[in-house]
Amino acid sequence: MSHELLSVCIPTRNRAKYLREMLAAFARQINNGNIGPDKVVFYISDNTSDDGETPGIINEFQKRVPAAFCSRNPVNIGGDGNILHVRTLGRGKYIWVVGDDEILCDGAVATVLQLLEKYEPGLIIAFDTKYDLKLPRPQVFSDYRSFAQECLRFNPHALAEHSLISCNVFRADCHNPAYAKENIQTSFGHMFGMIRPLMKNKAAIVLPALPVITVRKLRPGPSDGNWVDLGAAWLHYFKWLRDELQLPELNPTAPNERARQDMVRRMTKNPLLFLAGNWRSLFQPQAYRFAFNRLFRKRS
Repeated sequence: MSHELLSVCIPTRNRAKYLREMLAAFARQINNGNIGPDKVVFYISDNTSDDGETPGIINEFQKRVPAAFCSRNPVNIGGDGNILHVRTLGRGKYIWVVGDDEILCDGAVATVLQLLEKYEPGLIIAFDTKYDLKLPRPQVFSDYRSFAQECLRFNPHALAEHSLISCNVFRADCHNPAYAKENIQTSFGHMFGMIRPLMKNKAAIVLPALPVITVRKLRPGPSDGNWVDLGAAWLHYFKWLRDELQLPELNPTAPNERARQDMVRRMTKNPLLFLAGNWRSLFQPQAYRFAFNRLFRKRS
């Protein structure tokens, strides 16, 4: 039995407001474009939402888009766990795991399908529309190492930016779920699962010119207050990536330094705006340690 070209996999938990907006945007694009289940099928993993709204939102979406399936985890398996779990539900040639609070750009689904059919790549990297990539687009690379080398020439931080799971539309055979799960504690298990198969398959990488997703400006902090030591996670991942790609020129500390500079710039440029965008963090003690580590802790 043949499966769909693209599986859109959405992990969610207690994000009813954002999920409603995202699913409505997907439904409009699927129905207005007459995109059938041979092209796109949706898989939603509800990680024990208890907000009273999420199940109803998913049911309404399934009425509008029949090729949509939902599973509910019996227990909370964590955000990273749910991301890796929902990826395994997809049966398509390509997998797109989309965070439930991303903003879908107009024509995003048609853009992704067109690129998949034209290039048959191993990976499409659709950067946040607000991100200053500094790389020319559209662009096609022969493999991930070539893409990484281009990033090192123009913008090394792009290698960190696209670790946002929603940026990546990957071919199913270019992702190893078992290896991703082995590295789930790194906070970048999905990247560990993707890089090695991409290199093994010598798969092409595509950077689209048209917009696909926008990351919300005011993203809430972790609902459980468990702030990841992102600096340590980045350092570990980029040391692994440097060795995996055999790129000694890749500096594992570069993403942390770029993030520190960006935080300082935003704090000093408009302190009130910075506080307004991060007010939830004021009530989460671990957020203070997170900020201190980012601003003052040296990584090597």
